[in-house]
Amino acid sequence: MFNLVKNEWIKNILRPGTYIMLALIILLFIASAVLSHFTTTDSMTKSYGSDWKSEVQTDIKDYSVKLEKLGKKDPEKLSFEEIMEQANMQQELARLQFYLDKNVQPPAAASVYSSLLEISPIITFIALMVVVITGSLMSREHQLGTIKLLMIRPASRLKIFFSKYILALITAVLFTGFTYIVAAIFAFATKVHNPTGKLALLNSTGEYRMIDFWPFFWKIVGNDLIFVVIFATIAYAMSVICRNTAAAQGITLGLLFLSGLVISLLSSRTELVKYLWPANWSLNQYLTGTSPVKGMTYAFSFGYNVVAVVLLIGLAAYIFKKRDIAN
Repeated sequence: MFNLVKNEWIKNILRPGTYIMLALIILLFIASAVLSHFTTTDSMTKSYGSDWKSEVQTDIKDYSVKLEKLGKKDPEKLSFEEIMEQANMQQELARLQFYLDKNVQPPAAASVYSSLLEISPIITFIALMVVVITGSLMSREHQLGTIKLLMIRPASRLKIFFSKYILALITAVLFTGFTYIVAAIFAFATKVHNPTGKLALLNSTGEYRMIDFWPFFWKIVGNDLIFVVIFATIAYAMSVICRNTAAAQGITLGLLFLSGLVISLLSSRTELVKYLWPANWSLNQYLTGTSPVKGMTYAFSFGYNVVAVVLLIGLAAYIFKKRDIAN
């Protein structure tokens, strides 16, 4: 099995296209760092020293005075800059007051921790790259006619099947891990470091809650990895079932980009939506409180994902074992 996986690694991962995708991830963070440099204001990078309580109280008073002045103006006569300034000051005032109430030294608004938490939304882009690779693992063999060369090996069909699936899982881990490593390097190099391990997080209801950053962060990384593994599995299974790369990738990418919209539409009409797989594959929804149906739990969605992945891979393995390769 090891030699089969090694062979798949050489054939599929050590290709120029893979390095181009990894380079695109780095370029994405370079572009983000450049954009952040020109859009980040001084107030967003302001940090506090040993006498942070007095400094925070002073800033709270200053923001309150400025907001009071803006509040006296006619809302219809406020300029766009004043409206944005008002919104930013209201959010910063609430953030600083929350830290003060919790007796925790506040970090800069644009800090290392906040930067790392902004990585999760781009995980869909990473899943897309993984789908491009895993969606061709088996179908490419059929289209190039090399599937018959695989079949004459002494290895069983199931060993061949699972060697490719193991590569799909390795690909998911590689791209997810690489993304977060690059993100961490850029964050620690370009952002203001946090004074404590605690962070105020704004939830979906517009209220702040205090979290221990590192346990929370590793949960997000784990959930993102599960998300990418799910789509690597779907793409690989479709590659086996369809025997066509375009079809396998097209079906999986359709699920990736359209399923959220479908679930959003259905969730307002029925609670049965929670029994659909797309409603369960994003486990980070439980960390932000944005699950499509009230009452859904992390354990339910996690178990659903495990069962769905096992069933899908089992179906694909059965089809691959029974299929007539000659046709």
